[in-house]
Amino acid sequence: MSGSSANKTERPTPKKLEDARKQGQVAKSNDLNSAVVLTTATVLLAIVGPYTYETLYAIARRTFSDMLLQATSYDGFIQMTTSMVESVVWLILPFFLGILVMAILGNLVQIKPMVSPEAIKPKFDKLNPVQGFKRLFSLRSMVETGKSILKMLVVGLCAVFILMANEDRLKGLSHLDPAISVQVMLGVMGAIAAVACFIFLIMGLADFFYQKYEMEKQLRMTKQEVKDERKNMEGNPEIKRRIREIGIQMSRKRQLSAIPTADVIVTNPTHFSVAIKYDPDVSPAPMVVAKGQDHFAFKIREVATEHGVPVIENKAVARTLYSVCEVDHMIPPELFVAVAEVLALVFSKRKGRKLHGQR
Repeated sequence: MSGSSANKTERPTPKKLEDARKQGQVAKSNDLNSAVVLTTATVLLAIVGPYTYETLYAIARRTFSDMLLQATSYDGFIQMTTSMVESVVWLILPFFLGILVMAILGNLVQIKPMVSPEAIKPKFDKLNPVQGFKRLFSLRSMVETGKSILKMLVVGLCAVFILMANEDRLKGLSHLDPAISVQVMLGVMGAIAAVACFIFLIMGLADFFYQKYEMEKQLRMTKQEVKDERKNMEGNPEIKRRIREIGIQMSRKRQLSAIPTADVIVTNPTHFSVAIKYDPDVSPAPMVVAKGQDHFAFKIREVATEHGVPVIENKAVARTLYSVCEVDHMIPPELFVAVAEVLALVFSKRKGRKLHGQR
């Protein structure tokens, strides 16, 4: 085993399987399809066989009787033959349609409905006689040949055992009425067909699971391939981190630009700062226009001081506002009272300064 294949220890990911499916690479057992078709034909023959036989016999007898008893022209002969063929076709058509439907379903159950443009593209390398010769004597070809021989041997042995079990009945056929002899022979043939169908179905199912195993083995991936695929699907972590950093920076710039319009900064001096604005014409409740922790909390207080925005220390309210409120959202009802007290204090101080200025 080569080093590259030895390193492929990981099961194929869903994306790997889907990509292979788009290329037309799916697990499918032709043996299972053949077994389904054979079983369908056998069951249909067992169900509608007697009726079909009797109807065909009646059609043939009527047609040839008419030919012998009536003087017919060439046109009459053609018309009679055409009528017989049409009757036969309509009689056996459901039988073949049933086989066709089961053959299609057998494929669909294995591969599920799919459209793969890649699978129908002409591949000229398949016309290469050297490659064809290699495929003819490849391990896969030998395995397929071995499976066919094994199936024939198993079915042949089962047929021999069934014939041996019915040896006495078959020996006495010459002494029986022809109709009864036919029934006995059909019974023995039906038993052989039933056993053959059962064996083919079992071996077809086994082959299907083997094909799935082989396909998964071919699509196995190395640990690095799995990591690369995950990285491609989720995005480069460095790029995602950089995008997140840029988003944070833009959000902070927008928050800092809104601080001059705030009515108050509620702060826990060492950790949190939350900027609150209340404009009844804009929102029915106070809104958080900026919030920050640690270094950004200090920056908020710094900008607020530069623009004369009041800064009030209230550790409990600042911590709660930072935890439960989002920027550009109204404060929740449970904080109305606490925030109203802070705003009332700010508005009263502002009113007091205005009155003092007027004096």
